Amino acid sequence: MNKGFLSGFLYLFCIFNIFRGEPRFLNPCLDSVCLSQTVTYKCESGSPFLLRWRVLDTNGRQYALTVAYIDGNSISRIDPIGNEFTTVLINTTGVIVSTITFTAVININNYLIECGPDFITLVNCSIVIPDILPAPVANPLTFGSTHFTFSWSPSTGQCFTNYAVSITSSVSNVTYVTNDTSLVIPISKSFNDTEYSVSIGAVDTGGRYNSSEVIRFTPNVPLFVTNLMLTQTDYPTDTNETVNITVSWNEPQSSSRPPATHYKIQYNISNEIQNKSTNVTSQTLSGFSVGLVYTVSVEAVNVLGTGTVTSATITIIIATLLPPETSASVSSLTSYIISSTPSTTQTTPSVSVTEGCNCASSTTVPIVVSVSVTFILTAILSSTLSIILTLLCVRSRSNKPVEQVKPVEQVKRDEGGTTASVAVYDEITTTKGGATSSVPLTSNPAYGPLRN
Repeated sequence: MNKGFLSGFLYLFCIFNIFRGEPRFLNPCLDSVCLSQTVTYKCESGSPFLLRWRVLDTNGRQYALTVAYIDGNSISRIDPIGNEFTTVLINTTGVIVSTITFTAVININNYLIECGPDFITLVNCSIVIPDILPAPVANPLTFGSTHFTFSWSPSTGQCFTNYAVSITSSVSNVTYVTNDTSLVIPISKSFNDTEYSVSIGAVDTGGRYNSSEVIRFTPNVPLFVTNLMLTQTDYPTDTNETVNITVSWNEPQSSSRPPATHYKIQYNISNEIQNKSTNVTSQTLSGFSVGLVYTVSVEAVNVLGTGTVTSATITIIIATLLPPETSASVSSLTSYIISSTPSTTQTTPSVSVTEGCNCASSTTVPIVVSVSVTFILTAILSSTLSIILTLLCVRSRSNKPVEQVKPVEQVKRDEGGTTASVAVYDEITTTKGGATSSVPLTSNPAYGPLRN
């Protein structure tokens, strides 16, 4: 009995191998499969007797049960493999043919489908689901008076379906779906002064998307300009002349509001309002009179209107003469003469130096003094002069003859036979070179008349 069974098995095995060909898929495997995409693969086993389906998970382990079809099974027979795969028997004539169908979901990503007459000779297809599409690149918002436009770069991903534009704020959250690469959104009154965040995403077939970098905006007029400065640019010498001033400022600080398109400047000249418009942050204005105070106002303007006014004042002044420069003074002392050379006017007073420290004989030494020399310099020069005069006095005493003044008594003086009262008077006795001489003071007019 065992011999008969073994003989029969060998017979069938030989017949099976004689008629068995190579298994193959009748439609090519896909490189990748998008989420929610339904895919059907048709497999020919290469054998008239048997066809097997098997699915392996990401770890290479068998997923659910296998399905086997043999000759004699009913055509169109349907069998599941887990919850995601369905097989159908298509043909049993010649070789067995069957299909397997699945709808791609994220949990079967990187699964492997195998088909063949046995588990030795197999063909397979991988299930590869692409990653989420990269976010489009958002362009800066453009604003109109009643709307704003949001645009972005196109997506070229295989599994792309549409774009999702998200507009969120503290009070609302709205998503717009579009196939275009731009979206025009009306600005309603409810938008006013509320900050919104706008982003764009490219949605794939599974509804997945990555959002772009958020753009924030506040649909309102601009804030006030900052650092408003008024600068007088010329200084006339005539009070009847007019001058120019330069007005400069910084842009409004808020970057989320629509940008300023231009600026309005307003000021008053001779009781007439002057209005100017510019798209830069500096302007030169003219016609300002000396001695008057002016106020200049600047306001930023965008597509939604005019912002808050910023003002500054300026007093127009006349040119003032600068004080003359004074050069450095150089002083010198030569032969009792002190001279000073400043750049301003000079006067020349004189100082008497008594030769030999005697008031009876004096020599005048001229001293040139500058009225522009400071008090400190004058004090220093005076001290220096005093020292010099003292030294001269000492030297003069050492070189002159010695003079002594002594009293000489005359007992009587006969005037016409009578005796006058005794008179005492002075005389100068001079000793020079060993010889002595007396000179009455009556001969010296510097002492006045004789004392009685």
